[in-house]
Amino acid sequence: MNNSLPPQEHDSTFKFLFEHPKDILFLVRNVIGYSWAKDIEEDSIELADKEFVDEYFLQRRADVIAKAKLKDREVYFYIIIENQSTVAKDMPERLLKYMILLWARKIREGAEKLPAIIPIVTYNGLEKDWDIPQEIISEFDIFKDDIFKYALVNISKLDAKALLQEEEDILSPVVFYLEQVRDDTEELVKRLKEIEPKLEKFNKNNLERFLIWAKNVIRPRLAKEDKEKYDELAQRVKQGGVRKMGEFVSNVARLLDESQMRKFNEGVLQGIQQGKIEGKIEGKIEVAKKLIQRGFSDEDIAELTELDLEKVKELRKELSN
Repeated sequence: MNNSLPPQEHDSTFKFLFEHPKDILFLVRNVIGYSWAKDIEEDSIELADKEFVDEYFLQRRADVIAKAKLKDREVYFYIIIENQSTVAKDMPERLLKYMILLWARKIREGAEKLPAIIPIVTYNGLEKDWDIPQEIISEFDIFKDDIFKYALVNISKLDAKALLQEEEDILSPVVFYLEQVRDDTEELVKRLKEIEPKLEKFNKNNLERFLIWAKNVIRPRLAKEDKEKYDELAQRVKQGGVRKMGEFVSNVARLLDESQMRKFNEGVLQGIQQGKIEGKIEGKIEVAKKLIQRGFSDEDIAELTELDLEKVKELRKELSN
């Protein structure tokens, strides 16, 4: 299933997520819990230029760079957020390059004092744990414990459900909660229905951003014939606002269920045909087990797989134990 998804879908999804000041503040204050984050002036958070040119005149681009200021301090600091869906062995070096290039830019601009730069990696890989060392260098005023050691936000390890309770109109915890089960259609449908009340409280901006996430992550998981129906549902939400969100969630959940069932049935038919061609009893048994788990009757399974009815009943008994 993953092979049919757009390349780098998860990386690009998180890029747009953290191009919003409130989500950046939520990340550093509520998710990571930096000790100094409580003193950030929210109104001071702004996105900075992400483009760099190195000494070889090659263009480099970070995912997100934000500029912010602490209360009672005139000096700004920077936050670099790098989004990953796969483990990147070169992450410490990559972050250090961004930091050096940003400092070089500030020097060219005539800065008398270099700003602190806080590197963060958001990782939403589900199949492999992040095993890259987080140390980069060390020491920098009040940021000495954080500046050269990037914070890792491993989406799959978060208590995302608890984070949902902290803020009403923030997109991040919703995306975290759904991203954790993006490869489990049944659980994704369940969580979509669960967070429907929260989605109905979103402001227009967060509603539109949620639809961007859904387009990148949910829509590719639908069967080809269902994608046009999805687009119609999304358009209704854009036109009708949050009052259409209930209709959107229930119908998208139905489309996901139907797509999953359609793919399953196609797999069953392929398995049956393969079993007939090869004449292997093992293949028929595996197909029969899947049909049992999907609720087919013993008689229908025996007819579809050409197994003896008693054999099907025996398999059902094995699975129930």
